[in-house]
Amino acid sequence: MEDTVRRQITDDGLAALAEDWLRGVVEAGFVPGVRARARAALHDLLDEFVAAVRGEPFDPALGYRIGVELVDLRMAAPQVAGVTVRLFAGRLPALLGDGGPRPRPAPGDDVPERILRLLDRLVTGFTTAQRAAAVSAAEQMNRSEKIHWRRVQTDLQQRLQDALLHEVQTGLPNRQYLRKDLGERIAVAAPGDRLGMCLLSVDGVAELTDALGRDNGDRLLADVAWRLRQVAAAGGYFLAHLGDDEFALVVAGEGGPDEVVKAAASARVALSPAFPIDGYSFSVGVTAGVVENPLAGTHPDGWLRDAHLALDWARQDRREHAVFEAVRAEADRSRHRLAAAMPAALAKGEFVPYYQPLYRLSDHTVAGVEALARWQRPDGLPALNPQQFIDLAERTGLIRPLGRSLLEQACRQGAAWRRQGHDLLISVNLSPLQLGEPGLAAEVADILHRTGLPAHRLQLEITESAAVGEHRDRLRELAALGLRLAVDDFGTGYASLAVLSRLPVTGLKVAGDLVADLDTSSAAAADILRHTIELCHDLGIEVTAEGLETEARERRVSDLGCDLGQGYLFARPAPPEEITARLG
Repeated sequence: MEDTVRRQITDDGLAALAEDWLRGVVEAGFVPGVRARARAALHDLLDEFVAAVRGEPFDPALGYRIGVELVDLRMAAPQVAGVTVRLFAGRLPALLGDGGPRPRPAPGDDVPERILRLLDRLVTGFTTAQRAAAVSAAEQMNRSEKIHWRRVQTDLQQRLQDALLHEVQTGLPNRQYLRKDLGERIAVAAPGDRLGMCLLSVDGVAELTDALGRDNGDRLLADVAWRLRQVAAAGGYFLAHLGDDEFALVVAGEGGPDEVVKAAASARVALSPAFPIDGYSFSVGVTAGVVENPLAGTHPDGWLRDAHLALDWARQDRREHAVFEAVRAEADRSRHRLAAAMPAALAKGEFVPYYQPLYRLSDHTVAGVEALARWQRPDGLPALNPQQFIDLAERTGLIRPLGRSLLEQACRQGAAWRRQGHDLLISVNLSPLQLGEPGLAAEVADILHRTGLPAHRLQLEITESAAVGEHRDRLRELAALGLRLAVDDFGTGYASLAVLSRLPVTGLKVAGDLVADLDTSSAAAADILRHTIELCHDLGIEVTAEGLETEARERRVSDLGCDLGQGYLFARPAPPEEITARLG
């Protein structure tokens, strides 16, 4: 009976200890879950601790496991360990001293000693688990942070990718996106698949931007893009904005070039109504370059290059659109290669004059020669005549140094012939660009001085447009040197005899086309030429007929009163040594 009462007292004391333990844990910090569940868990842990105190053989390591379980129950505030040690060390010895039968402990192995050893291991387990939980929480936080930043990075990369592949002003796919789209189409293209693309240049955007500012220019581009989106949606086209005022429509299907031209026409119609910008009504024009080809085996850059080339042709030809043609493209590339090679060729002395004799028709004697440029290319390549490179030289500005070189070579050769007893007129063509140079007269005078050719033995041939243009003062400066001036290819331009009468012109060369009209036995052609020759003679102007290829032509122009003749009938252009041999 006494044992039963003692056991009941112990049980009541342990229950009270568990409640005090719960209160202490709650005061120490947050207790997760329902309070009843926490109470039950602490009761179980207390029972385990008591069992460990009474257990035989005694195992203090059980305290370590209890400390770990406290942390696992998320009762891991540092004060929890202190509350536990204080309560257990203070009250359990009294409660367990006579708490039930057990073998007599070994010396030094009494209940208080066991409680302290278990508490020591409990604290060790608690702090170890607490440290592990902190590390785990830090790792989890680190993982969460990495996941978060990975998501942020992915989002930023996606935004950057979108920014890199879209134009800011319009939000449309840009040139890079178009290249990507074309590449994907090419990668899956089957033999026979075709594709079309029209490159649209919206004329007037730059002018509006200059006049009303960049913001209004961007607004116009956005409005243009909105209208083109409607065109693309209606036709099923892919629309891209390549930057500035250029847009592209990609047309899939087998409709051929006509279908792509139709897409360009739809875009032109859509953009034809005026755009209201900043209180103004602004109209734009559209020029299109069209390319349509098989898709397989091509490259995105090739499509863009060909479309740009076709757009350039449309601008050059002053047309609304131009369709890419491989033959014309190859001709353009050939001209570009020539233009790129010309500066080095000039430096190497590859440009030389050939000479075509000018015959006096009255006695068939050689009165002079015309210097005609030839490009003698190395490595066995055929020589090029002026028609193949003079236009390129004028476009690039190389005509100035080239013309100066040819003039000096011709004057030097003329002086050499003169020393050999051949007093020839040296006729050299002068480009309108050269005629625009302010120091031209001084330059020509210097060449004459250095080469030793008398000024009156040099004739400079100018075009009709130069004769009627803005360089009359320059012509007078040249004439003042004592040299001769002749209008070349008369009858193909705008010069009139009335204009010539006011210029210091001493020669006129009738165009070969005008001379060729005499072959038709046209009385009108003969009358025109006769009156021209008579008026020139009245003005003291010597007349040369170009393009004499038959004896019949020679007789006709001679009968009409021409002074000089030039053409294949007499001689083709030749190097100076052949002319020297002909002179005898």
